[in-house]
Amino acid sequence: MDGIKRALTIDLRTLALFRVLLGSIIFSDLVMRCRDFAAFFPDTGIIPRRLAVDWFGDSTWSLYFINGSAEFAALLIGVAMLAALCVVFGYRTRTMAIVSWILLCSLQQRTAILSSGADDLLRLLLFWGIFLPLGARWSIDAALERQDPYPQKGLCNVATIALLAQASYVYWAGALLKTGSAWTTTHNAVFFALNLEQFRTPIGAWVLANFEPLLPYLTQFVYGIELYGPILLFAPFWLLYLRLPVLGFLIAMHVGFLILLNVGPFPFVSITSLLLFTPKEVWDWLGSRVNRGENIRVFYDKGCEFCLKTVCLMRVFLVLPNISVQAAQDDRDIEPVFARHDSWVVVAPDGEQHIEWDAVVWLVRQSTALGWLALPARLAGGLFGGPRLYHFIGDRRYVWGRLTRLLMPWRNTKAAFPYPLQAGIGLAALFALQINLAPVVRSVPDIHPNVEFLRTTFGLWQKWDMFAPFPLTDTRWPIIEGVRRDGSRLDLFRDQLANPARTKPKDILEEYSNYRWRKFYGRLYLAKFDYYRWDYAQYQCRRWNNAPGRAVTDLITRVEILTGSEPTIVGDAPEDYKVESQGIYDCQ
Repeated sequence: MDGIKRALTIDLRTLALFRVLLGSIIFSDLVMRCRDFAAFFPDTGIIPRRLAVDWFGDSTWSLYFINGSAEFAALLIGVAMLAALCVVFGYRTRTMAIVSWILLCSLQQRTAILSSGADDLLRLLLFWGIFLPLGARWSIDAALERQDPYPQKGLCNVATIALLAQASYVYWAGALLKTGSAWTTTHNAVFFALNLEQFRTPIGAWVLANFEPLLPYLTQFVYGIELYGPILLFAPFWLLYLRLPVLGFLIAMHVGFLILLNVGPFPFVSITSLLLFTPKEVWDWLGSRVNRGENIRVFYDKGCEFCLKTVCLMRVFLVLPNISVQAAQDDRDIEPVFARHDSWVVVAPDGEQHIEWDAVVWLVRQSTALGWLALPARLAGGLFGGPRLYHFIGDRRYVWGRLTRLLMPWRNTKAAFPYPLQAGIGLAALFALQINLAPVVRSVPDIHPNVEFLRTTFGLWQKWDMFAPFPLTDTRWPIIEGVRRDGSRLDLFRDQLANPARTKPKDILEEYSNYRWRKFYGRLYLAKFDYYRWDYAQYQCRRWNNAPGRAVTDLITRVEILTGSEPTIVGDAPEDYKVESQGIYDCQ
């Protein structure tokens, strides 16, 4: 039993790393989506709200459905960015994680046609993380705790089991969905994947050209590590010696995806999920090799609550947990120094005293994790005058104290995990397990229609079918043409006035401005998404015709959506591509 419990335990330091990475990915994704804000979010873009509602049906919900204006969408994105940053730094962590999850679900249901498996995994990881103490280590919350509610290093409960299980579904469920011969017999799945020019990077093209004989072995490696790796991750024996190599292989696989194929944020989200399996021995080993602040003493103004909180925050974020924090007025030797300089005092292990901004720079330099910040801190002191900068902040410490009392009060968190909540998490975990088993195990039924709404309501929808049951076997690229009043054509896809070429582009991946647009165009040509085409055409009409300085002769009256395609050639057959029209749409 001890081995099983150990295999299902997540170290609190691992949860802290997980929190930072998860919040960072959410924030960076929001920033990148904003580059195409006008296209993706308001009703005047490519996805009016009525189309988004149709995706999931009656159980669809999203805060973005309240209002379709650009201003309202910008407000929600701003709140989502702020919540994501709060998750990164561990400020009111659970509350901000819940806010982030609500806004993330809202975003993904608002722009479902742009979403991928990476988005599903990100949402699911955040959902299960809500029920765990993500802010127990290396966070603002942890710095403000009067007493650590989680003195133990690790945690094992129904929420940790659900989170680890979720991380594993991507692999074993994904492998069981790979039933095509390209994975199971001919082993040319990687060959087909690297021939998809809409995904392939320049390094991927080089590997395909120079190492094609090795690709069948790479296919078997990917299939094998996805299918059997999760079993070894949960092994209740030899945990350290089995888990670390498997983690290394799985992470290496995702690094390979990152280098060879442009699959968006999937490698980053997946690696974040895999790091949940980091054994505590890794952290203990790292901890034994870093400066933890032994024999460093920090003295602060006894009557200054802001000063004490600042020191506590520095102790947590600089990862110097063993520094001693005392009031300057309580030490006979330090009190005169404090009174003379009106400054905190940092005493090094050798007895050397540091004050004012010099103490900030010195203490930062002691951090193994963030010692590199000492240089910009010193430069800031030189630019603004170290003592002057310190006293600008310090002379207003009682104002800061009132502000932090309001925004950052001391915390008295209780490590409570009531049984009803545990039961609810357990039922949700079983629900998620059924969602993953149903497509791959015949004896497991699909979700009953009467409870199917729960899948959308709680954001638990998932299916890990990337390159399953086999990879795509053709390269595709969009051709978007605008038709002028005189019948001549221009290239809307590239924003060029010249007559568009319908030949295959030299570098298809470079044709897309980003991953989201490639996902959109990759679905637009499919018959089941044809109802998106009219609104997309109207967006292109408005975008082109309303551009400042557009000549009357260059205004368009119609848009034609076409798709070029070329099958993947096995052997020495000549390349051959075709162009198909998905419809011509009048500008309204």
